Amino acid sequence: MVFIPLGLLTLAIFGKLISIQFIEGPALRQKAENEVIREMDIQAERGNIYSADGKLLATSMPVYDLHFDPVTVKEELFFDNIDSLSFYLAKFPGKRNSAGWRSYLVSARQKGNRYLALADKLSYTELKVISTYPILKEGTYRGGLIIEQENHRKMPLGKIAERTIGRERKNVATGLEGAYATYLRGKDGKRLKQKIGNGNWKPLNDLNEIEPINGYDLVSTIDTRMQDIAHHALLHMLEKQEADHGCAVVMEVKTGAIKAIANLGRTDMGTYFEKRNYAVWESTEPGSTFKLASVLALFEDGYADTSSPVDTENGVYEYLDSKIKDSNGKGYGKTTLKVAFEKSSNVGIAKTVIDHYENQPQRFIDRLYSIGLDRELGIPIKGEGKPRIPKPSDSDWSGISLPWISFGYQVSFTPLQILSLYNAVANDGIMVRPRFLASVQEHGREVEQMETEVLNPAICSPETLQKLQALLQGVVEDGTARAGAYSVCTMAGKTGTCQLNYWKEGTKEYQASFAGYFPAEDPQYSCIVVVNKPKYDYYGSNVAFPVFREIAERIFQNTPLEVEANERPLLALLDQKPAERQAEAMAFEPKEGKEIPDLSGLNGMELLSRLENAGFKVNVRGLGKVYWQYPPAGSLLTKDQLIELRLQ
Repeated sequence: MVFIPLGLLTLAIFGKLISIQFIEGPALRQKAENEVIREMDIQAERGNIYSADGKLLATSMPVYDLHFDPVTVKEELFFDNIDSLSFYLAKFPGKRNSAGWRSYLVSARQKGNRYLALADKLSYTELKVISTYPILKEGTYRGGLIIEQENHRKMPLGKIAERTIGRERKNVATGLEGAYATYLRGKDGKRLKQKIGNGNWKPLNDLNEIEPINGYDLVSTIDTRMQDIAHHALLHMLEKQEADHGCAVVMEVKTGAIKAIANLGRTDMGTYFEKRNYAVWESTEPGSTFKLASVLALFEDGYADTSSPVDTENGVYEYLDSKIKDSNGKGYGKTTLKVAFEKSSNVGIAKTVIDHYENQPQRFIDRLYSIGLDRELGIPIKGEGKPRIPKPSDSDWSGISLPWISFGYQVSFTPLQILSLYNAVANDGIMVRPRFLASVQEHGREVEQMETEVLNPAICSPETLQKLQALLQGVVEDGTARAGAYSVCTMAGKTGTCQLNYWKEGTKEYQASFAGYFPAEDPQYSCIVVVNKPKYDYYGSNVAFPVFREIAERIFQNTPLEVEANERPLLALLDQKPAERQAEAMAFEPKEGKEIPDLSGLNGMELLSRLENAGFKVNVRGLGKVYWQYPPAGSLLTKDQLIELRLQ
């Protein structure tokens, strides 16, 4: 009775052994092999990011993790040198002394630990030092040294445009790092690793190893010299005003290339760093910089001109249940739309828009939409704020929406979206997509060249465009930014002052801004400056424009500009003697369609009287005789063109 059950149990065990060995064996052996040896990825080296002027903005720096297999080391070699190795490891930055290291290494050998951690995140220099230590200098097979390399992203130039360059953390990338990850990432390779316990994997040398393909390099549009100028000009004003945050962007007019982009936010300690990409992300009510779009609509629909009369009254205009106020508290009386724009009169702009669109507000909104202001720019950097222009059919539209939209409230845009409008005015009406990438390269060889993308080939008619350009230049020469009239560089643009959270009682927070371009007569760069919640002053003319002016002047003084000359009238003038040119100028009768002569040397005030009596618009700076003029000699005169004279 005892023998029979034991015999049956023995047969069952024997049968199971045969089954495991011969029937289930191949599958189990394959499973075991997969558990112990596995093919793993070798990380490809990420491509570099360069500035337009060849500076390295982001690169992958190798760091090394070191492990030790004490079991591999022969007993004699191990115990003859363990004291020396422990002594040297104790000198290296760590938590153990010499005795502690000796105990740690001997214990690991006795336990059969073949993947003992020695150090991590070492630089190449540190790796070379440790590789000379006793035992470890014998290498992988005799010395048990296991080296694993990882690539960490570094920014050699520090915090320059940090938010725009971006970061990659746990497969989530921002800025250029995220936008062009496909180019930068490359293709990972393959390598066999062996599981050796405690969840650790030891690399195996394998002839069939697949090498990784490194990523492409990116050449950005950022110019480090311009970036430095924009960064420090903005930083100085933020510190002076103890503002919450701000941004400054410089764009190349013709191409849309972003040459500089600074985004600085205040810390609890009162310092500033690249906290968020405010220029791309933050969508707010722009305030008076939006008046450019309002007058564009008025001009395009034929409802107004620069000379259209408007009564700003005493600076306060009651419309329905709201009061529209001018910032100076007293208005500008009866004046023209040109002056109302240059002085940034809310009353003047709002009354003009109400007069013509009160019964057809959808027409005004449609005109804004036709410019393309309702659409995102579609830049590759993630996180662009969505623009907002309400329609009369929207639930939040009210009777006061039309006038408030006209001077930049109840709408919202990012600084980059507003800059694109001003850049289009500077670019002969062509709105282009801002771009951050110039080209893609592989080992210095260009793989792909990024082209300029047109968003709107004509935001308005040429006639409207000329009027807008004259208005923006007038803001600097005679309006809210008239401090720029005496700059070494001619400028054009518009100030903006917007009250934030104005619906909250007792809130006194503002946003100051200035958007424009330079040089005014031949625009090369457009620029926007936005300062959020300044503490001591909040007007765009006093907070944002000085930053714009500093950026424009320093770039203008340090960047050679090519200006095409009209050779025909110049050559004709060279053939004339000075006396002949003077006589021709004295006899000049200003008429539309007639060539303007060389006016240099003539009395400026006399010329001003003659030109204005003939119906021409003239801008004169200085006193005395003419030394500079625009249009240049030989150009045909038109009544809608501004004639500029510089006297000394």
